[in-house]
Amino acid sequence: MPEERPVPSMPDLDLLEAAQAKLEQEQQATAAPPNASVGPRSFSMPSSNTTVTPRMPEAEVTYHNLEQLYPNPPVPLYEGEMVLHNSTLLDLTGCGALMDWISEGHGCVVEMRRMMKRTTEFNQALSILYEFVEGDVQGQIIRITDTRLLLLPQGCRGIKGTEMESFAVAPDDLTDVYG
Repeated sequence: MPEERPVPSMPDLDLLEAAQAKLEQEQQATAAPPNASVGPRSFSMPSSNTTVTPRMPEAEVTYHNLEQLYPNPPVPLYEGEMVLHNSTLLDLTGCGALMDWISEGHGCVVEMRRMMKRTTEFNQALSILYEFVEGDVQGQIIRITDTRLLLLPQGCRGIKGTEMESFAVAPDDLTDVYG
């Protein structure tokens, strides 16, 4: 029969805890100045920051950020209808989204004020958009204001003037008919 090994006695945990507490008190007494109060330890958490995030100003009308609510909404299109996107072009990487919309037959109002400060990048963006919209897709680029462009897909035309514009031309003149 195998010989039983002796089991060591269980240490007194209360004595160990008391000794640990006494050591910590001695270390704190030597590390802290005599008149400084020792408070609880703390650490910073991102949720406890006191900086206030800016909120939208109160208004009579409630606004919703539809881009966050519906990033790719299912927009039904019927014969002769088009989606008109409102966008801001911040750099050249946004040209791809604009070209995607135009190729899908959508129109775009594009704010370009931020890019206009960077002349080389601005000219490159205009070149890319012009080549695609007016060259490849046979659409139209119209300057609305000093900082905004209207990009129209194939089959849409812009007309000059705003007075009585719906009566200025016949409905057939507003769209290109290919047959």
